[in-house]
Amino acid sequence: MERLLLIDDDETTREVLTLLLAAEGWTVTEAASGDEALALAPSIAPEVILSDLQMPGLCGEELASHLRSAYPNKPILLAMTATSKGNITGYDALLTKPFDPAEVRRISDTPAPPAPQDHAIDPDTFQRMRKAMPTPQLRSLYDFALTDAEQRVYRMEAATAANDPTTLRREAHALKGSCGMIGATRLRTLASTVEDAGLASSMPPPAFPEFLREINHVRRMLEELLLRDF
Repeated sequence: MERLLLIDDDETTREVLTLLLAAEGWTVTEAASGDEALALAPSIAPEVILSDLQMPGLCGEELASHLRSAYPNKPILLAMTATSKGNITGYDALLTKPFDPAEVRRISDTPAPPAPQDHAIDPDTFQRMRKAMPTPQLRSLYDFALTDAEQRVYRMEAATAANDPTTLRREAHALKGSCGMIGATRLRTLASTVEDAGLASSMPPPAFPEFLREINHVRRMLEELLLRDF
């Protein structure tokens, strides 16, 4: 293995790790955020992705899910953290900073466990729908539902900016229902969280970019499922 994608928001950490990993024989590509790492997917195919667990924006378990979808060559995903513990759901192993770069090689040379199944679309719901209609109709249904979801997300964002909890909850409730119908499980969970929390002062504002990322992820997952034989 030679190619490694390093994801860390701290520039100094990236510089030091790049030097150390290069000395171990890795060709390192750097990304300063989860979104930047996803944007690199069409142009690189790393065997290993080494990502900080705690960064602004997309990180942790959610980032791991998006990375597994974006990089079809199935790289080994390694998480790193400055604390002694961390939630590594979605990753193959955890490294605690500072670590010996040789550990990356040792772990990477060990067969990784099977990647967790991606349930951006519930498989049982999808199979029922696929059996009920031809592929063009199924694709059209998902396109309609996801386009409607995008519009509702924008209306939810506008309602939040206008301090309009009634509209926010109404749109979140409708989004939850439509996502449930097409089996978009994570989108449904996001919508349900917003519907329940509303604009409570004790809760952080809804992360609407997360909705849009998941909508795009469902679109990619749909195309992958349509290529499979059930």
